[in-house]
Amino acid sequence: MKILIVDDELSNRMILSAILKKEGYTVVPAVNGQEAIEVFQQEEPDLVLMDIMMPVMDGYEATRKIKALSQEKFTPIIFLTAMTDEQALRRCVDVGGDDFLSKPYNQVIIKAKIDALERMSQLYNTVYKQKRELVAHQEHESKEQEVARKVFDSILNPGCLSADNIKLHLSPMSLFNGDVVLAAVKPTGGLHVLFGDFTGHGLAASLGALPLSDVFYSMTAKGYSIHDVVREINRKLKHQLPTGMFLAACLVEIDTINNILKYWNGAIPAAWLHKGDSVVELKSRHLPLGILDDSSFSDKVDIIEINDNDKVILSTDGILEAENSSGEMFGVERFTDCLQVNMNKTDSADIDLFEHILDTLETFIQGQEQSDDVTLGVISCDMDYINQLASQRGSYKKFVPTHWEFELLFYYDCIKTIDPVPLINQIMGEIQGHQIQQDKLSTVLTELFCNALDHGLLGLDSSIKSSPEGFMQFYTDKEERLNKLDSGSIKISVKNIPTDTGGDLFIIFEDSGQGFDVSSLEKTQTDKESPMFSGRGLSLIKNYCQSVSFNDAGNRVECIYSWSNT
Repeated sequence: MKILIVDDELSNRMILSAILKKEGYTVVPAVNGQEAIEVFQQEEPDLVLMDIMMPVMDGYEATRKIKALSQEKFTPIIFLTAMTDEQALRRCVDVGGDDFLSKPYNQVIIKAKIDALERMSQLYNTVYKQKRELVAHQEHESKEQEVARKVFDSILNPGCLSADNIKLHLSPMSLFNGDVVLAAVKPTGGLHVLFGDFTGHGLAASLGALPLSDVFYSMTAKGYSIHDVVREINRKLKHQLPTGMFLAACLVEIDTINNILKYWNGAIPAAWLHKGDSVVELKSRHLPLGILDDSSFSDKVDIIEINDNDKVILSTDGILEAENSSGEMFGVERFTDCLQVNMNKTDSADIDLFEHILDTLETFIQGQEQSDDVTLGVISCDMDYINQLASQRGSYKKFVPTHWEFELLFYYDCIKTIDPVPLINQIMGEIQGHQIQQDKLSTVLTELFCNALDHGLLGLDSSIKSSPEGFMQFYTDKEERLNKLDSGSIKISVKNIPTDTGGDLFIIFEDSGQGFDVSSLEKTQTDKESPMFSGRGLSLIKNYCQSVSFNDAGNRVECIYSWSNT
């Protein structure tokens, strides 16, 4: 241990040097404060013995400057003094002194004080070293997490979260979090949105989003409905997540063909449909995903008719459970009050619903630190925009048009569990490339299948959809009859004939039902006084196809659809 002795009296320096050298210390001297600073910078001693009253620069000023030079390294300074004045001793502490030695010097006391300060110095410097190592580790960890976050985001967000009809606020407690938001358009032009909240926080909670996003995006791209998507997500999370980890989630499908909203809610408390002059709660009717086995799981969805100006509001529980300084939660009541903002207004200027919710929350919490991940989304049900979005998504590899044909036969029990349209899209994509999966073609296939199922096998009458109440009754009857279906089949055949720009698809749907009166339906469509709540599917098919023909029974339809790879 190297000790700097600072004293203008030679006798004092000699006495202290003799005592310290006898104890095995290395000694360096200085005769005043200015010289002490110079020697300190050259020799870097481990401890300083500092006299107070010296020429050139006194001990107070020298101590202040030496402490500044030490920076974060702890260099103890012991003042050498014969003073007993309390104010003088207090000044020694104020400038950075760590202890006192009174004259005349006692060898035992000197040794004891130096040993004590040496232990303190070692402890301080060890902590300082560990602090630097920790900071370096944290910087390295932060860089690695940032890289992981970018990779994570690229996996989770290949969809359309940046679309103009989606407003999103994410405020995680850490770089990784348990809240997840996914959005993607279907080939038919519909929009799927998932709001989820995994148990826990941080990286462990966010890892479940990887298998979740894989299922969501792949099945949406193939045209599956949300009841198929949610069942497959539950199956995968149940298999892959550890015990005690699950996902509270709400899946929403905006069906732009039928102007309806389909939703499945498993334990998301803040899910609403804003319909201009009313608010409809998208109630949670299911357990979170990843808890139930496939045999016990229910993929039943609820259906609501929607318009272009309607908005879907989704939030995880971070907003409802946000607390103010009094420990009071924001709660459902305040959240729903925010949704009433534009109702019963006399002026024409609407307040932005998304910003209003966030402003109200910020005013309520008054800067309180959040205790959970906070996520809010407002999705506008703009049908035309969503359809345009679907047609703009991605550029697909082009395949050379070729000759091919396939036929599928689905029996009643299979129809209850499988939607054949995504399967047909997948087959055509594998054969001809994804450019064949145009939104219009998917719409045609969907309408052909719905006609074969609804009118052929289930015997439903679309005329009841002449009112909003009848519209909902139609889907209720459809679900009940489908559950009771115990016979019947639908045969689908597709043949492609190449053309210069793509191909002509010859599509046939044939069901085993009794059919329906096609001529009466066509007459209804030409009747301008008819409400047009029904028969819109046939109109779409005729608009998109080069030709459409039914057999006399109405249970077999043939159409030609021309597609292009340009």
